[in-house]
Amino acid sequence: MDIKDKWIYFAAPLFTAAERQFNETLALYIEQAGFAVYLPQKECAKISKSEEIYKQCLKGLDNAWCVVAIVDGCDTDSGTSFEIGYACAKGIPVIGVRTDFRQKADDGHLNLMLSQSIAMLCFVNSLEDASIDTVARCVKEKINALLIKVLK
Repeated sequence: MDIKDKWIYFAAPLFTAAERQFNETLALYIEQAGFAVYLPQKECAKISKSEEIYKQCLKGLDNAWCVVAIVDGCDTDSGTSFEIGYACAKGIPVIGVRTDFRQKADDGHLNLMLSQSIAMLCFVNSLEDASIDTVARCVKEKINALLIKVLK
């Protein structure tokens, strides 16, 4: 796979100020590691029609070499779940990121379909370390490991 003209698609809920800030900060860490990031909350900021946002996000996914998806919560955000499923169907590997301490050791407490759609899971227990730096280090490690697999 030739990834030089592709980016990492960042799939995450983006409905609260805290979610948007977390997404922007983590995306910045990934960019500082040398990767291009497609962040829907940024890329679709000036689009007001739902249909156009949908189409723009699909274009973003279609040009991704991988997806980083925030899978926190009792149920992963429905839009993020769709993006994971779309990526999986297209053969685009997904790195799940979970900081939610409500987890099981074996699957991160994810829905079966999501756990099987994710190539790698980056789990940082928020009770033990809520640092964005720790989350970013974990994500960068998983991206680099996935990059090695993709380039083989």
